[in-house]
Order: sequence, then C-alpha cells, then structure tokens
Amino acid sequence: RSGYCFTIDHQPQNNQVESEEPIFSYTLEQAIDDGVLIHPYPDRWPWLIVTQSVWEGCKKESSGAARTLDQCLVPLLMDCIIAAQERQKNPKDDVLKLEHTVVGTVWIMPNEKGGITVMKPEDY
Repeated sequence: RSGYCFTIDHQPQNNQVESEEPIFSYTLEQAIDDGVLIHPYPDRWPWLIVTQSVWEGCKKESSGAARTLDQCLVPLLMDCIIAAQERQKNPKDDVLKLEHTVVGTVWIMPNEKGGITVMKPEDY
C-alpha cells in the first residue's frame, strides 16, 4: 500500500514481461465513496480525511456524553493539523504519530489531495 492509493504491483511469472503499470489501484475518492475513508468537513477542510475507525471512535466517544461528535472530532483534527504543520518545518518521514487522543494513538499521513489523512495504526 502506498499512502491512501492502494496499489498492487504485477509480479512476473516464467517468461512474462515485467509491467511497470499497477494492475489495480484504489483511489482516495473510491475509498470515500465506499465509506472506508470519511471526508468529515469537505467545505472547511477539503484536504483532510479520516478513516472509518477514527470517525467511529469519535462517534462512540460522544455517544451518551455531554459533547457532540463535532466537539470530539474538531479538537482531534485541530491537534492533527497543528502537528502536521510543525512536521513540515522538519520532515523526517511520512508517518506522524499523535498519542493520547480521544481515540487513542493516531497516525497522520499525507494524502493524494495534498493534505492529510488521520488513521489508527491498525488501519494501515
């Protein structure tokens, strides 16, 4: 897998010529359409995506509580945006880890929209 566009490369067998083109790719837009990835605030943050498990974790955290889904999700996303902006000053690798959030540890990774995708480690 590569970022959020999943790619499976063709493996040559016997006398087959190796192909540089992937035989299958799963785009960010397809993942959003399928519900694997969520675009929680497309007007506010068109470049910000979360995985279904982050979304569900915030929904669970806000259910029956005194706060709404937005009151759970927006602070998490603001923390992720700030961490990603800090990382731009001194980039080390594509994965930025943020611990002790309302949904546990999250990874922040670049996406094909030029923004970030927030996911749980087990989503990768």
